[in-house]
Amino acid sequence: MSAYKIEMKLLSEAIFGSGYSIPGSVDLEVVCDDNGLPFMKAKTFKGNLREAMEGSAKLLGEDYEKKVEQLLGKGESGVESWKNLKFSDCMIQKNTREYIELAIKTRKITASEVKDALTSIRSFTSIDDDGSSKKGSLRQYRVINKGLVFEVDVDCERILSEEELSLLAISIKSLRHIGMMRTRGKGRISCRLMLEENGKYKDITDLYVKKILEGGWD
Repeated sequence: MSAYKIEMKLLSEAIFGSGYSIPGSVDLEVVCDDNGLPFMKAKTFKGNLREAMEGSAKLLGEDYEKKVEQLLGKGESGVESWKNLKFSDCMIQKNTREYIELAIKTRKITASEVKDALTSIRSFTSIDDDGSSKKGSLRQYRVINKGLVFEVDVDCERILSEEELSLLAISIKSLRHIGMMRTRGKGRISCRLMLEENGKYKDITDLYVKKILEGGWD
C-alpha cells in the first residue's frame, strides 16, 4: 500500500485523449484499459501536476522553486531519481475498479458495456468569425462522465520534509483542470492529498496547505 494517494473527482466531463479515432464512430477516443475503464497515464498526470506545482512554487519563492525538482525530478535524474516521487496511472478508485473487474471476470458485464456506462459521446463544432458553425467542422469526442472518482498512488523511497509535503498539498489543491478541451468546460476537477495510516487513508490537504501559508514548521 502506498504511503500517499491523490484523490481526484471529476466536477465536469473530462477527456483523457488517446489520440486515436474510430472510423464511423468517434473522432477522438479516451484512454481505456482492457476492462473498459477510462484512465490517465502516469506521465500525463505528472505533467499536469508539475505545471500546477511550478505555478505554486513561483508564488512561494525561490526556495520552493528548488523543491519542484527535488519532488518531480528534471529530465534524466539518473542516480538521483530514487529521491523523486513515483506516480501510478490515474485510475478509477480501487473499490469501484475491483467490483467492475469481478463483474467482467464472472461475465455479468462486458468491457464494452463498462465503457458505454462510464463515458458519453459529445458533438463539437468550430465557430466562424460571424458566429456560425464552420462547414465540415463537426466532430464527435468521447468524454468521461462527471462525478467519477480517480486516484493516483504516490511513492517515494525517502521521507518527505514538512515543506515538501506542503508544496505537494497546495499544488494538488490548485490543480483545477485536467485533460483536453478545458476551454470548453471539460476536465474540471477537485483533488486531495491522502496519507495512509493504519491501513486507512485520511485527507491531509488542508492541514499542509495551512502550514505552508502560515509557515508553521514545528
